[in-house]
Amino acid sequence: MTGALPGVSDLRRLASAASTQDLAKDLARGGAADGTLVWALRQTRGRGRLDRRWKSGPGGLYFSLVLKPSFAPDRLADFSIMTAEAGAEALSRLTGLKLAVKPPNDIMAPGPGGAPLKVCGILVEACGGASSLDWLVLGAGINVNNRLRLPPDALPASSLRDLTAKTWPLEAVLRAFLAGFLRRYKLFY
Repeated sequence: MTGALPGVSDLRRLASAASTQDLAKDLARGGAADGTLVWALRQTRGRGRLDRRWKSGPGGLYFSLVLKPSFAPDRLADFSIMTAEAGAEALSRLTGLKLAVKPPNDIMAPGPGGAPLKVCGILVEACGGASSLDWLVLGAGINVNNRLRLPPDALPASSLRDLTAKTWPLEAVLRAFLAGFLRRYKLFY
């Protein structure tokens, strides 16, 4: 399957993980290759920015990609926004939905009455010095086919299935996201 996923040199596919982000960071610290991807069918401790918990039940797409970039650390915020824009564009192309970015890292869909609904969160974490990065881990949680039960204080969210009335193959969504990301990533340098 690795050859089918753009930019992936090593695929770690898991039925369940506490956090794909934490696993990918551990792999990066241990010298994992650029393009190592951790993909779990569910997470027990998925999280987003500021350690906010991410509901990560079956049917969603949860992955983290190890990268060894050559851009400076001061471009990480731009990288995060670029990734969200690339993901929104790729998922829009795939699904036909009009997705947009809510800076700095959320991908939103128009809901009933136009109210925005979160369908994806992006998390970027990096290690390096003041002038260079040793590695970064790009994580994403995409509500694909999952049924959402959200706490009252959560950002309103939905899934691609609920918005399109179609069940989406997770690998096809992952492939589309990665291909869209890689197109933009090559231009980011």
